[in-house]
Amino acid sequence: MAGGSTPAAAGLRAGLAVILGLLLLGVPWEGVAAQGWDGREAATARPDSVYRPYPDSPTDSTKALRKRPLRVTVFGYYRLFLYGRNMTRPYPNLSPYERVYSVGDGYREPMLSLTVLGRPSGRASFGTELFVFTPYEGTAENNTLSLNLGINFYGAFRTDIGAFGVRAGGIHWYNLSPFTIGVYQVLDRFSIFDRTPWEGVTGMAKYDSYFETGRANPGDQRWNYQAFQGLILDGRKLPGGLGFDAFWGKTQPNGGLPGAVTDPAETVRRRGEAGEVPTYIGFNGEARALPSYIMGGRVQKAFGDDRVAAQSIYSYRTLDSLAGTRRAYQVHTASFDVDVAGVGLSGEFGASRFESPDYTTPWGEALMVRARVPADYTLLPLEVQFYQVGRHFFNENGEIATTNHPSIQADPRCAVTAGQASAGGLLTQVGQLAHNRRGINLNTTWNGGPVRLGAGWSLAHELSPTTSELSYVHRINGLAVSRIYNPFPANAVCATSFGPFGRQYSFFRGVFERVQLTDVDQVTGIPFHRLYYHAVDLQGKLRTRLLQRPLYLFYLGSFGSANRKATFVPRDDDTYVFVQYHEVDLYYEILDGFILTGYLGLENARGGRFTVRDAASGRPRDQHATGLGLGFDWTIAPNAGLYLRQRWMDFEDRSFAVDTYRGRELTLELKIFI
Repeated sequence: MAGGSTPAAAGLRAGLAVILGLLLLGVPWEGVAAQGWDGREAATARPDSVYRPYPDSPTDSTKALRKRPLRVTVFGYYRLFLYGRNMTRPYPNLSPYERVYSVGDGYREPMLSLTVLGRPSGRASFGTELFVFTPYEGTAENNTLSLNLGINFYGAFRTDIGAFGVRAGGIHWYNLSPFTIGVYQVLDRFSIFDRTPWEGVTGMAKYDSYFETGRANPGDQRWNYQAFQGLILDGRKLPGGLGFDAFWGKTQPNGGLPGAVTDPAETVRRRGEAGEVPTYIGFNGEARALPSYIMGGRVQKAFGDDRVAAQSIYSYRTLDSLAGTRRAYQVHTASFDVDVAGVGLSGEFGASRFESPDYTTPWGEALMVRARVPADYTLLPLEVQFYQVGRHFFNENGEIATTNHPSIQADPRCAVTAGQASAGGLLTQVGQLAHNRRGINLNTTWNGGPVRLGAGWSLAHELSPTTSELSYVHRINGLAVSRIYNPFPANAVCATSFGPFGRQYSFFRGVFERVQLTDVDQVTGIPFHRLYYHAVDLQGKLRTRLLQRPLYLFYLGSFGSANRKATFVPRDDDTYVFVQYHEVDLYYEILDGFILTGYLGLENARGGRFTVRDAASGRPRDQHATGLGLGFDWTIAPNAGLYLRQRWMDFEDRSFAVDTYRGRELTLELKIFI
């Protein structure tokens, strides 16, 4: 099949057509010129913390606590979230939960969150978040009143030799470096139609911020950082430009709660009658009584605005009550962030080693170098990233997806661990790193008055064949489906699988699917060929006015494939898996404080000739998903808003006839800040 006539090529042409349409809608063009880039702002509008992962100052909330003494202060929000769904064509065994109406969606986000802050002196402070959740079940047994993030202590001490800080107690949001403790940044290439529980009451400011910076909820640190519980010490502005971090405690992989079981089916209340849907009671991991911790730190040196640093972490988890067996890994890296003639250069390199009773790896390498070139040199701002992550590199706390090595999975009892967002070889977005790969990522933007365009391109290949499966994310209706199949059922450590073939898995606010390869060695299970991964991201933003009212239109197009050979763009011929997504968001303020919202999403995933085929049709996957959404944002007071979202969803696999669902979802959120 000729490359120019494939459905993949047609999808790319459709994405480019949407981009061209945004350009035409952005008239008038008088005085519009390509705007430059000063070398400090990312070409893809990523948060600054990604490019300078060693901040000299803590979060904004901690800065506020360093002022003069303050009496105990209480503030927070009330959030009423009404949820309803009607699956008119559900997956098998969902009965009687095809139709559900509830307060809350199963994720148990706070209904009332109160932050309590106290600062007895200018050098020390404390804080906590009270979590209140009432599921309206007619009884009080599942009502929750607890500490959402524990009780946190902050200390700040300025001396003649430098500034020192201490954080201790409950959950702190922490970032050491991309390869040690960090989170993969999704850029601004995601739909913002579905609200997140942590959003504020912002009106059009939310959509304007997304247009300008790519951040829909600026200032919120917790989704750029890892959750950490324990003790953190830091020093800044020490003699010679030195600084340090030291910590001991737990991240999510070492956390855990008592009473774990490995089978989500054990939480079904009425097996055979309740549709085999796991309950929404909660999630428990390994017993907290077993020793489990992570420790490490960083030493850094500043040369003006440039920095070099060395980081190290050690994660330890005991597997039996006598502490005779353990699961541990260590990561050691060096990093830099410098400016050379206006070109921003940053990178990190290091190695890790994994140990367990069943498998111990040799040292695995990781290397990444990124250059941010301003438009003065290349006409358009350009970000170039080269990386290599060895097959033996493993770290559950960094931004690298390390799910490609079956022998070092997070939990040997599970095919997929609860919360895990991929398995095997992941079809990544541009800029997302995975181990056992060598690759390149390119990103650029163009700003022209009311229109902003972005494009990304990625190519990577495996260093060696290791896994017989691939995975990809269902972006279009993933959030809605994950509300049905809770990713964190009570008393389970394995992820929730669902669907007629059990190959879809739910994670936090999303769903991914596993694909089994067939061209593998029948003895070892290892593929005969290493794979090449391709990705292209297209983005268009339009900010204009209609009838003197602000109008925002956003488009996202993403294409990805895994192939036997390298190609310039993702292809759907001679491929293992090809996926494409098209998403359009529309926001229009028809009255002061009243915004109409709209969404259209299209998804297509196709398997190649070396993937599993349906027994009846004899064909591999050919999945088509559609999502259509309407709603409104209504700012009813400066501190209160009402938000309605109606979504219609449709999914079918034209090769696997039983793999199909259809339904609709309605959510109504009332958010009041106090």
